[in-house]
Amino acid sequence: MMKNKFFGAMDMESFLREPYITNYIGVINSYLDRAVSDYFPMLREMSRYAIRGGGKRIRPLLAVLSCEAVGGDPKLAIPVAVAYELAHTAALIQDDVLDRSPKRRGKPSVWKLYSLGEAILLSDLFLFEIYGVLAEYENLNLPPKRLYRLLRLIRESAKNAAWGELLDLELAKRSDVTVEDYLEMIRFKTGSLLAAPAAAGAIVAGASESRVQALYLFAERIGMAYQIQDDILDIVGSEEEIGKPIFLDLKAGKKSIVLIHALKNATGDERRFLEGIMFKNLRKRDVERVRRIIDRLGSVVYARELSLKLAEEGRRYLRLLKPSMARDALLKLSYVAVNRYA
Repeated sequence: MMKNKFFGAMDMESFLREPYITNYIGVINSYLDRAVSDYFPMLREMSRYAIRGGGKRIRPLLAVLSCEAVGGDPKLAIPVAVAYELAHTAALIQDDVLDRSPKRRGKPSVWKLYSLGEAILLSDLFLFEIYGVLAEYENLNLPPKRLYRLLRLIRESAKNAAWGELLDLELAKRSDVTVEDYLEMIRFKTGSLLAAPAAAGAIVAGASESRVQALYLFAERIGMAYQIQDDILDIVGSEEEIGKPIFLDLKAGKKSIVLIHALKNATGDERRFLEGIMFKNLRKRDVERVRRIIDRLGSVVYARELSLKLAEEGRRYLRLLKPSMARDALLKLSYVAVNRYA
């Protein structure tokens, strides 16, 4: 059994500074820069602003580490790793447009710095760039069957993520959202876009179906746990800490796990207050009251425990892999990715 020897001992920034990980990130960043190097000047400027915006490269790292963890050459995973990072960047641009969020990672979001139309065009360009990146497999002699499987996986993950985003918007309209509804939504919205690159790394390595599926489920659960942490930070964090405005979910009427728990357990007055401030800009006293309510109800503690449970479920799938530096790195990543709230 793999013991919890990393939890609490390392944060994300420390993990990313490990030489083993830094080397991979350097290769990924270099490849990303090269992918947009032949764009027209304005597009190149916008593209580099978006891809150099401080992302932690979790998705491409999952692809490369998963490939190595099943005995593959990690170089084989670089194109598909970059493809998923481009897809992720496109999704973030679109998220900021949908949420009208003026900041991303402490900097102006793409639509705010440039324009709404330019942000949409850039996100579309990144999605089409994926095919150019995957064409690199012609030079790496990847067996065609593996490439076709990658293409199907990318299509499936895009479909799942779009469905998850739609579910998120639909749940915002409902007053009877359950924990099960929420978990289904984040499994599609966030889990699928971490699960797919992990599975892709195993596919290019030629791993068995059981290992591909194990890595998919590992990363899916980590993605769900990560999303819960994001929901927690939206309520208890600060703009300086998370790099974007807080209480965006409440303003958009979205049913985060913290809010679902609070609405279920609140008094009549508390529930009416919480429902009454949705879709509105919150005053300081409203923010303070929301935090008092969720603190009294233990909603953050509940969400935190659910996140840790999902992450632990995911880690169990790593037991199907042989011990290796890459497997240890995946294990570390699973802890630091969900240790965003202490």
